[in-house]
Amino acid sequence: AANQGPSGGVWSVHHVPAANTQATATKALVDATTRNVCTWITIKLVAGATAPTAVNTSVSLIDGATAGTTYLWRATISLPAVAGSDTGIALTNLWLPGSVNTAMTLEFLAAGGANTIESVSFGGVVAAE
Repeated sequence: AANQGPSGGVWSVHHVPAANTQATATKALVDATTRNVCTWITIKLVAGATAPTAVNTSVSLIDGATAGTTYLWRATISLPAVAGSDTGIALTNLWLPGSVNTAMTLEFLAAGGANTIESVSFGGVVAAE
């Protein structure tokens, strides 16, 4: 909607799971008259002390619950087969509105593999309709 603006309720959600575990974080819906708006995203894919197998995967901001297919943003990220390597994406000054009365999820496609650690963090505001 053209008149969207923050109505209060600044939020952030984070997930930094154990090695070889899919990182996924969901911001729950607020109510039937508001929507979540993502204003920043940070994702990391890092290798442990032992070199992992090289990995190429994707990360998605989903309008809805985990494994949904209504994408608000997507990116591909890769990690070389080098111990201690890391890669990431950090975006700010976004305005990615989800649907009214709908959760929002940021997640990797799958676990990165042995000796990899994924993390996702995102935040935003609640917008009134």
